[in-house]
Amino acid sequence: MNTSLNSDETVSDPEERARIVEHVLRYELYRHRDISDRLRNLLSITEDPNAFNRSTWDILYFLMQSNLQNVVPSVTDIYLATGLSKGTAITGLAELERRQAIAKVKDHTDGRRRRIDISKPVADELEKFIAECGDRLGQQMDAPSNRAVTRMSTSNGQEEPLIGLLNQLSHELRTPLTAIVGFSEMIADETLGPVHPVGYAEYARDIRHAASHLLDAMNNLVDTTLAEYGVNIPLGQMNQLDVEEIVDRVCRIAAGNADRRGVILRRKWGSAKGRVLGDEDRLTQGIRKLLIATIESTGRGQTVDVETSFDEKTGLTLKVISPEAPVVPRTPHEKRPIGAPDQDGLMRGLPLIRAIVEAHDGEVDSQQDGPRRFVTTIRLPKEGPVKSG
Repeated sequence: MNTSLNSDETVSDPEERARIVEHVLRYELYRHRDISDRLRNLLSITEDPNAFNRSTWDILYFLMQSNLQNVVPSVTDIYLATGLSKGTAITGLAELERRQAIAKVKDHTDGRRRRIDISKPVADELEKFIAECGDRLGQQMDAPSNRAVTRMSTSNGQEEPLIGLLNQLSHELRTPLTAIVGFSEMIADETLGPVHPVGYAEYARDIRHAASHLLDAMNNLVDTTLAEYGVNIPLGQMNQLDVEEIVDRVCRIAAGNADRRGVILRRKWGSAKGRVLGDEDRLTQGIRKLLIATIESTGRGQTVDVETSFDEKTGLTLKVISPEAPVVPRTPHEKRPIGAPDQDGLMRGLPLIRAIVEAHDGEVDSQQDGPRRFVTTIRLPKEGPVKSG
């Protein structure tokens, strides 16, 4: 069944709603920025992390998930399901209650107890979101380059197999890899006491390095593929960031890569300084991918310039300038000399870079600005993502 819906409508057909809700629970709820923006606006959430932090968001998303499954959890259910301590869960619930995001409901089996549900305003926003997701599911999947694509199913409503596989791999591998990194770090740092024989600490460092590399590679693969399919990149905690400092850090990391390829990396700063609102991990990921890809797209002996400037009205502008066209694909299986620039390196990375920047309501463009001068520009607004109503 395919029904065109407006944002202020709800899905009335039970079978259609069940199909959409299943999709929302599996993919959209935790990933889609639109619902977070609406909740921020609805609940008047400030950017003060102490007032409405990540734990509080986790509780709210769990309650919305429960609501869609027609389950009304208890406080015990909440802190067990979210992995939070009881104190943290109660603090988060108090903050949600203060913002009228939740409603206490009687427990039918024990009248003295109370269960926790989302409030009617939050439920109404959730229903609008479900309707819009249903509208997207009913449309044919566009090309990956389309800015507004957020669908994760084919035109007949079936799940894209590759998306399902990547999400499953991400879920199954990220948790054990994170544990391996954490425990190997404890052993390497001798957190619980000396390690004997001494050589085992060095082995632990090797394990940590290998697991961290694998985890980064997997995250990069999953994020890049999802971005290519038009899936919105989820943002974590938003803070006021000195993006120039992030660029400096990325340049220091990329310097070794540039040296190995014989590329000269130059860093230039603007006179004005300022901060932008953003997710530090995501912006670091996008900027690093842009810089490394540009270096790999540049021939030996050439120069890559990295320039930043800040304006109080428009925000931050980052320019990566190279003599090689960064988005010109080479012919498949083309024979090239060792050390020649990988001209499609940046082209492969652009979907993820663009997805991260656009999640911050920024923009990316790449153009020629004179002979042998190709400029890839990232613009980030000072206020971060604009909250939608």
